[in-house]
Amino acid sequence: MNAHVLVVEDDDTTRMTLAYEIQYAGYRVTQAANGEAAVDLLEQESFHVVLTDILMEQVDGIEVLYTARMQSYRPMVILLTGHGSLETAISALHQGAYAYLLKPCPPDKLLTCVHNAVKKHHAEQELLQATRMLTLYSRALGDMNNPFEEPSRGKHAHPAQARTDRSKMTHIGELTVGVHRREVWFQGQSVHVTPIEYALLRCLIETPGQARSYSEIARYTHQCDLSDADAQTLLSSHVHNLRKKLDPALLVNDRGNGYMLVVPASADPTE
Repeated sequence: MNAHVLVVEDDDTTRMTLAYEIQYAGYRVTQAANGEAAVDLLEQESFHVVLTDILMEQVDGIEVLYTARMQSYRPMVILLTGHGSLETAISALHQGAYAYLLKPCPPDKLLTCVHNAVKKHHAEQELLQATRMLTLYSRALGDMNNPFEEPSRGKHAHPAQARTDRSKMTHIGELTVGVHRREVWFQGQSVHVTPIEYALLRCLIETPGQARSYSEIARYTHQCDLSDADAQTLLSSHVHNLRKKLDPALLVNDRGNGYMLVVPASADPTE
C-alpha cells in the first residue's frame, strides 16, 4: 500500500502544488487547509508522513507536530516555513520533527525528504513491533514459569475503579477539566480544545490563582526548554484561542511572571 501523506497548508495554491507533487510521485495524499482540520484528521485516520506549514492561524504547525507525535502510529513530521532561522530549526527538531524545510522548497529536495521520512517511519514501526513481540514473549515465558501466580492487583485495577479514575475532573469556578481525558467543560457546556490547549489548562489548573512562568508552561505543553520571552511568544496564540472559547478573564497574564487561572471577577486578561 502506498504511503499516506498529510499535507497541511493554509495557502490554497501552495497546498495544492505540494499535494500534486507528492501524489505524482506515487504517494496517497490527504489535504488539510488549516491546523484545526489537521488535528481532526490525525485523530481519525493514520499517516506515514505529515508535511505542515508552521505559521497558521488558530492551530499552528507546532501543535500539529505535537498532536501527530502523540498518535500511536507516530508519523514523521516535516515542517515548512518561509521564515527560517537556525534557532527555530533546532527547536523544531528538539520537539520531534523529522525535518525542517524552507519555502519555496525545490520539488526534488521535498520528495527526497518525504521518501526518507517514509523509510524512517517504516523502520520505527518495525522496531516498535519487534519490541512488542519480545515483551509478549517474555510475559508468556514468565507465565509458564509461574503458572499458579495470581495477577498483580496493582497492575489490573477493578473495571469500576478504572472508570472512576478516568472520570475524575478538576474544577475552578465554572471551568471543569478532565484529569485523564481531553475533556473540558465551561458553564455546563462541553468545549472542544486542541491537545496543547488541554495541556495548558491542565498545567494551570494545578495551581489556581498562582502564576506559572512562561518557560515552565512551555516545558509542560511542548516538552521544550525556552526562555520566558520565547515561551510567551509560543504560548500567546494558544492563550488567545482559549480566551475565545472560555471567559477571557479566566486566563490571566501576570506580566513578567506568567499565566494563571482565576475565578473571573474584574481581572484584566490582557496579553
